[in-house]
Formats: sequence, C-alpha cells, structure tokens
Amino acid sequence: MKNRFIMLLVLVMFFLSACGLANDDGTEDFQSVSLKDIDILQVDHGSVKLNVESADIDSLEASLLLYDNGPGIVMDKSKRKIKIRLKNDVSRLLKIGQMPQLQVRIPSDYMGQVVVDGSSGSVTARELQTRSLQITGKSGNISLDFAKFHSDIRVSVTSGNVKVSLNEVNPDVSWILQSGSGRRSITIPLEDHRQNNRKTEGQSGSGSYEVHLKTSSGNISVQ
Repeated sequence: MKNRFIMLLVLVMFFLSACGLANDDGTEDFQSVSLKDIDILQVDHGSVKLNVESADIDSLEASLLLYDNGPGIVMDKSKRKIKIRLKNDVSRLLKIGQMPQLQVRIPSDYMGQVVVDGSSGSVTARELQTRSLQITGKSGNISLDFAKFHSDIRVSVTSGNVKVSLNEVNPDVSWILQSGSGRRSITIPLEDHRQNNRKTEGQSGSGSYEVHLKTSSGNISVQ
C-alpha cells in the first residue's frame, strides 16, 4: 500500500510539473568570458542538450534557457583552462519537456582544445571552426557540422548516433570509425581503405588531421 502511494505521488508530481510549465517561455542565464591565454575549453553539459557554434565574436558566450528559478551556469577558470558546467538540480528531472538547453558560442579564431563531456544529453554543433575537438558521452546523439575544416576530432559515445559533415570533397584526414552493433557510412573517398565488421580505416588527402569516431551501439555517418 505504501509503495503504491509513493508511485501515485510521483506520477502526480510529473503531471503537475508538465502542466504548470507548459506556457512558460523561460528565462536566460547568460555569461561571457575572454579566451585569451586559454589552452583548454571544457564543457560539461550533463543530461542537458548542448548546442555549439563558432562565431565571429571576441569572447566565449554561454547561455542557458531556464524554465524555472533553478541553478544556472558555473564557469570555473584556472590559469590556462575554463570549464563550463551546470549546477545540479534533481527536481528538473520531473519537468517533462522543460529541460534547459545550453548554448555555447566559441570565437572562430580560438586555437585551443575544446573538450565536451556529457551523460544523456545530445550535442549539436554548426559552423564549427575548431582546431581540436574531443567529445565523450553515454547516451545522446552527436551531430557536427563544420564551416571550415582544420581540426582533430575524437568522439566516443555509448549508445548515441554520430553524424559528421566536413563540407569538403577531399579533407586531409586520417580516419578511424568504430562501431559495435551500429552501421558505418562515409561518402568521402578513402585511400588505404581497410574495413571489418567493427572498424573502418583509411586516409583522405594528406591525412594531416586525425578523426576518430567511436560508438558502441549507435550509427556513424560522415559526409
């Protein structure tokens, strides 16, 4: 009887949170910081959806769309590293369809390493002009679209799909695509092409950049 009451209470909380926030347009937590002398930019987005883009701006911009008065963005800055993270708020798990979204805009001329960590949140990036990009996650799809490609890329996820658009016919890349049970497809012609049921390897152009895409149960697509 007690367990049934607890389950009913949880369902009621889900229902009220969904209904109560249905018409809330949300508020925004916005922060900006210079990337001068910063070698590593780390973004820990947890289970929140992350949108990343390169832009012709002078400083890093991070914004979080909030549907409540809960915690927002935290920026931890050390000597040559900046870490963007979100304060924990368990109550947001009850707010169906109202999870916040994190938007990060990176100056196009930033030369350092970009490191993205997450758990169940998806990552969507557009107009990228990074020089070094590393993404790790558990569940959640990864979609990367480059405006001008000149970057090492390393992506490792457990159950999400990975899609990469370089927008170049013959980029200078050394390729490794690994998947457990998912499919792999690449439209770029490869030299020294090697493939088995779990891995695709090869080179396009001079192979000066390294792209390593890995997923356990998701699909990998490169174009």
